[in-house]
Amino acid sequence: MNDDDLARTRLAISPLWELFASLFALHDERPRVEYAPWVQQARSALRDVELGPLDLSMPLRHSIPDFAAPIPKDPLRSLSDELERVRATEPAVVRANIAELWGDDPPPPWDAFVPRPREMVDRLADALQVYWEATLADDWPQLRAVLEGEMLARARSLALSGPEAVLEDLHPSVRWRHPMIELIKDKEAEMHLEGRPLVLIPLVFARGVLMGESEDEQAVALGYQARGTAALWTADAAGFDGRLELLLGHGRAAVLRALDRPATTTELARRLSYAPSTVSAHLDVLSRAGLVERHRVRRSVFYGLNETGRAFVVLLADIPAALSA
Repeated sequence: MNDDDLARTRLAISPLWELFASLFALHDERPRVEYAPWVQQARSALRDVELGPLDLSMPLRHSIPDFAAPIPKDPLRSLSDELERVRATEPAVVRANIAELWGDDPPPPWDAFVPRPREMVDRLADALQVYWEATLADDWPQLRAVLEGEMLARARSLALSGPEAVLEDLHPSVRWRHPMIELIKDKEAEMHLEGRPLVLIPLVFARGVLMGESEDEQAVALGYQARGTAALWTADAAGFDGRLELLLGHGRAAVLRALDRPATTTELARRLSYAPSTVSAHLDVLSRAGLVERHRVRRSVFYGLNETGRAFVVLLADIPAALSA
């Protein structure tokens, strides 16, 4: 990997990568503790749902063929866009991707794709949509807010410090050893960028680092766990002693607590069950107090704690778990 290769590094959010990462979490015998509430909820929601090729009774290894989760072309793609790309996969690509992973002996459900690629790709896309609606659709605005905040922070680091700094801080299993990226995985593999861009995909459901490549997009991707995901399904009020409320008032303190991960005014209002105008008023005061900063991502404005705001929360020994991780 040379400097020109590194310069092509970009970030993207992929609902489809997130979907498969959540499926891996569902199939884990011992899911990570932060996912336990979601896993219990998802298994209950899927109890009587027909998932076709994604049948949960079949073990899903932590490997899928590249055509099932294409590398996103743009930073922010919808699930429907990604599923259309899956449906459009050519049979030769389906067979080649499966053979690359498992040779002539693919496991279920992928063995059925070899003789009937077009039919099975359509069935897979339908099953992915059904699974999404049952398990992730309601949570997606909150998950996406976390992912967009992570992407914003990484993009800033990419611009200010360069891709080497981003890779060094990406995940404990990723090591930057110029001119190579070392990735600690269960099996040995070697990938060369050779002029292809490296796409970094933040994920909520990520036990380790996921890796993929695309001949169509001429790209290599790394999926990694976004920061701040550990607090998504924990009780927001656990462990707080109320000193922020005494100092700031309940509403303003609630907004400040909620900014442990960046969010838009609309997302904060939904999360806190406040009117958007109320949240906006609190954000204005917190911003003028120098505790909160704002960043624009396309048409959305995200708010988050700055260093002063974090220090302020820590000073009161009242820090949410996501900030102390």
